[in-house]
Amino acid sequence: MLLSCLAIALYFAATFLLIRYFVINEPQHQQTIFLLVSFAIIVQALTFSHFWSDKGIIFGLANSASFVTWLISVLLFLSSLSKPIHVLGILIYPLAAFTLAFSITFPDTINKVIPINIALHVLLSITAYALLALAVCQSVLLNIQEKHLHARKINNFINKLPALQTIEALLFQILRIGFYLLTLSLLSGFIFIQDIFSQHLIHKTTLSIIAWIIFAILVFGRKVFGWRGKQAITSTQFGFGILVIAYFGSKFVLERLLT
Repeated sequence: MLLSCLAIALYFAATFLLIRYFVINEPQHQQTIFLLVSFAIIVQALTFSHFWSDKGIIFGLANSASFVTWLISVLLFLSSLSKPIHVLGILIYPLAAFTLAFSITFPDTINKVIPINIALHVLLSITAYALLALAVCQSVLLNIQEKHLHARKINNFINKLPALQTIEALLFQILRIGFYLLTLSLLSGFIFIQDIFSQHLIHKTTLSIIAWIIFAILVFGRKVFGWRGKQAITSTQFGFGILVIAYFGSKFVLERLLT
């Protein structure tokens, strides 16, 4: 609990400094933000030691939400070292803090254990979700920037963002990688899952396939027809929304409502 509270404080401190720079127009404390996020990621990683048991990985709703947001934070942190996307920390770092607080308040039970033999499928799924979550955050940023530019309302926040074309290119770059990983995740799921009905996975699998189709159409449309703007934003957010319902919605119903 102490480690979780420390990570929460570090994430919020980094968020506060990012807001001061992008919104309030105060000087950027880049090195301080770098250190805060680095320590937050390391400290949160230390909280994962209780995930393991003799039977497998305790990966219920709380643990999986914490791990997904941690992985999103790691991907954002590493990407921001070479790409101008550190502004997304304003959305992602508080989310990581809130999921940590959720895992403290509503911890998972020992009964929800994932066998080690399907760990690869789980890892692929979570990495795909994390990348697609980054793409969604990027689409939110793109939507905000487009609306302000079209209305000619240029404030400090909009003025400090990268060019519109840069944000859009990064969105599709992240989206493509996330789509490829989601494809591998679904394929590995069909290999490891023996009985989709007895394991209560039919709704999760169906929704995941629907989301995959949406992302496949979007990636194909971008490559062939050059889709961009509103089409990309809406499709990305709608597809990810279905994924969230598929994974976390099913976990919430099975683990918190039906137990």
